[in-house]
Amino acid sequence: MSSSPSVLVVGAGPTGLALAAELATAGIACRVLDKRPNPSQHSRAFGLLPRTLELLALRGRADAFVAQGLPWAHAALGDGKRWLDYRGIDSAFPYMLVIPQSRTEEQLASWALESGARIERGTTVTGLRQDGHGVELEVAGPDGTRTEHADYVVGCDGVHSTVRTLAGIPFQGSSYDSSLIVADVRLDSPPDPPVHARTGRRGMVVFFPFGDGTYRLIALDHERMGTPVDEPVTLEELRESCRAILGTDFGLHDPLWMSRFRSDQRLSDRYRLGRVLLAGDAAHTHIPSGGQGLQTGIQDAMNLGWKLAAQLSGWAPAHLLDSYQRERRPIARATLRRTDLVYKFEVSNSPGARVLRGLTTRLMGLPPLQNSVIEQLSGLTLRYPPLSQPEGSAPHKLVGRRLADAELRPRDAAVEAGGRLYEHFRQAGFVLLDQSHGGFCGQAALDGWVRRVTVVRGVYEGRTELPEAVLLRPDGYVAWAGHAGETPSLRAALRHWCGAPSRVPSRV
Repeated sequence: MSSSPSVLVVGAGPTGLALAAELATAGIACRVLDKRPNPSQHSRAFGLLPRTLELLALRGRADAFVAQGLPWAHAALGDGKRWLDYRGIDSAFPYMLVIPQSRTEEQLASWALESGARIERGTTVTGLRQDGHGVELEVAGPDGTRTEHADYVVGCDGVHSTVRTLAGIPFQGSSYDSSLIVADVRLDSPPDPPVHARTGRRGMVVFFPFGDGTYRLIALDHERMGTPVDEPVTLEELRESCRAILGTDFGLHDPLWMSRFRSDQRLSDRYRLGRVLLAGDAAHTHIPSGGQGLQTGIQDAMNLGWKLAAQLSGWAPAHLLDSYQRERRPIARATLRRTDLVYKFEVSNSPGARVLRGLTTRLMGLPPLQNSVIEQLSGLTLRYPPLSQPEGSAPHKLVGRRLADAELRPRDAAVEAGGRLYEHFRQAGFVLLDQSHGGFCGQAALDGWVRRVTVVRGVYEGRTELPEAVLLRPDGYVAWAGHAGETPSLRAALRHWCGAPSRVPSRV
């Protein structure tokens, strides 16, 4: 085994790179193994949604992504008259960020390398063994075959995951029998506005700009959905589909790549088997409607990273690592159900389905329904259940929910709050926001958990009304919330999430 706790991450896609960055930020030795000799220049995904950007902002990385993409607050609904308007949500990122996956991977790789992780390309996993002490991987690389050892291995190697297969974890579900077309093209006469979507009797076409003169084109053409997925796409086929659905092809030319794809709806039976874990498409896959795949993968990484780091640092409570599956697998299962309904709604071409799509589009223009849909798509409504709540305590209504970033006003003249809330998550630790007089709540965390919890004195200036103290997990979700008179409950929550105190706490 390695001399210090270590993790091997298999797969250098967005999930694997985000996980490596999280682990390295927490001081865990981490290497990423990827079978591709070079990063892919093709982009399956093309956007980051508000909650994913918030998670990146916790580590101070969101601005770098925003600088590489196009913030777009109006998601076209397909009729040319209505949009989903993101500007009303409670987030520092009230938009979808249009950005090619290749650029997302570049930014995540930079973060991982700067944090101390290593990335090894051209390396294929061929065997896996594990016991109670660690995992061995047989790998083949440019210099031949070798055996790698680690405390844990995480498979982030996609739908056809080698790690999942070698570990013997079932991946159950089904495949759709219809194909869509995706391509990156250039346009002589780009649409205005540049994010463009139209739905008609023949199907749907969507364009997203990448900012370099290239547009992502997605075509759902009812007359071509039965075409075998391995049949090459032609430029004339793309043009004809666009003209039939849009009335124009915008002068599309010089495709960088074109492909048909068929989606699977599959979910891994488990996310952890001993010292082998799964994340991203290796654990779940579904149709790309709503852009949920990339978001779910990065959010898997941000949920798992701090828990695995706690386990390897020796202070994790016994239940913590298993809570990764308990929290994230139900999210994936619900996403599969939801995207399956959306897909069937989108591809059905019956008269009734067309009428229903038109009615739904009109209803989406109503602010109450629109805001609800946007918040769900954005990942802002996700709530983790209060797992194994400490005995005798009833969870506050905020427990399990994410807290939006906001300015912190100094609580008193002697103590400065220190800017915005998210700035205090840079080291991937817990944060106790203490709004109580005299720092009464914060002292409970300092008495035993000072190295695991950052106490922040200040008054939260966001839209959400908070109690006197809020304990936030490293991924920005509320672990506990309460008042100054509830310090026994706070200490119980600290034990539950942060493990045993490092010394016997003094009385407050």
